[in-house]
Amino acid sequence: MKLFKKVLILGVMMVVLLGMSVAAAAAANVNVAVDGNPISIAPDYGTPYVDSANRTMVPIRVISENLGANVSWDQATQTAAINGSIKVKLGSNLIQTSYGPITMDTSATLKDSRIYIPFRFVGNALGYDVSWTGDTNTANIITKSDLTISAAASLKNALDEVKAMYLEQKPNAQIAITYGGSGALQQQIEQGAPVDLFLSAAASNMNTLKNEGLMDNSTVKNLLQNKVVMIVPGDSTLKLSSFKDITDSSIKYLALGEPSTVPAGKYAEQVFTYYNLLDQAKAKAVYQKDVTSVLTVVASGNADAGVVYSTDAASSDKVKVITTAPEDSHDPVTYPGAVVKATKQPIAAQDFLNFLTSDKAKAVFVKYGFTVL
Repeated sequence: MKLFKKVLILGVMMVVLLGMSVAAAAAANVNVAVDGNPISIAPDYGTPYVDSANRTMVPIRVISENLGANVSWDQATQTAAINGSIKVKLGSNLIQTSYGPITMDTSATLKDSRIYIPFRFVGNALGYDVSWTGDTNTANIITKSDLTISAAASLKNALDEVKAMYLEQKPNAQIAITYGGSGALQQQIEQGAPVDLFLSAAASNMNTLKNEGLMDNSTVKNLLQNKVVMIVPGDSTLKLSSFKDITDSSIKYLALGEPSTVPAGKYAEQVFTYYNLLDQAKAKAVYQKDVTSVLTVVASGNADAGVVYSTDAASSDKVKVITTAPEDSHDPVTYPGAVVKATKQPIAAQDFLNFLTSDKAKAVFVKYGFTVL
C-alpha cells in the first residue's frame, strides 16, 4: 500500500512537472504583432518572453522601431529614449514622457544586453492599445483607432490644424470632431452620445459631467484660456468703445451665444451684469447656437455688435474688436479636456489629449491667440 502511494505521488508530480514544462515551453514561444501582423525579430534584437508574473516582456528597441519610433541609448544614465521624449531607465518602473510619468507594474530589466519592459507599456507610452491572444501566445499592438471628439466651437480653426499634425504621426487613426456650444455637447454626452473625448470652453460644463460620473476624472486637465471681446462689422461706422455702449440707440441687434448652452453667452451675461446692463443687453439680444454663429451674424452685418472670444475675432477680417472685457468681469475662460468614461478607446483618447499639450500643438494654439496652460 505504501509503495502504491509513493508511485501515485511520483506519478502526480511527474504530470505536474510535465504540465509546467509544457506551459513554460508555450509561454517561451511568444509572438508579437502590430495590428495583427506578426513582427519578425532578428536574434540579436532580443526575444520576447513571459516572466514569472506572467507578463509578456519585449525588447524596447525592436518594438518601438516597428512602430516607427527612433530609439537611442545613453550609457551614462542607463536610459533608453524613444523619439527623444519617452525615457525608460534600467531598473526603474517609470516611463518618463512629456505628459507625465507612466508607472509600470515591474522595472525595466536587462536580458541578453537588451532592455525589456512589458509589451503593453511600450504600446501605451506611444499611445497605442494592446491585446493578447492566448491560443497563439500573441501580444498585439493596435495602432488603428477611431475617435469621436466633442469640442467647443471656438476651438475649430486651431484644433483642425492640430488634428492634421496628429494624424501625420498616427496615420492609422481616424478622428471625427463635432463642434458646438459646450452646453449642447454636454447634453449630448449626458444622453449617451458615443463620444471619446470632450473639450469644453468652460469648466462648469466639465464639472457637471464629472459630478455625474460620466468623465474619467483622472484625465481632466486645463488646456487653454481665452478673452471675451465685443465686435462690430468690419465696415461699421458706429462710435463704440465699451461694453457700456450697448445702450446706444444705434445698436438695435446684439448677437450673443445662448447662455444656457454656449459659454461665450454666459460670459457675456456676466460682463453685462458687471456693468449693471444685463436687462438692456437682453432686450437687444439675438441669441445664437454657438460662438461661431455669433461671429458669422456680426460679420454679415445682420447684427450691430456681438460678444465672442478674442480668438474668434482674430479669425475674421470682416469684424473689428471694440473692447476687451475686464478679467474680473466674468469667470475665467478656461478650456478643460477629459476622456469620457464610456469610451471604448481610452488609450487613444488619452493620447490625443496628451498631444494637445505637446510643444507642436501649443504653438498652433498660440498662433490662433489662445493662452496655453
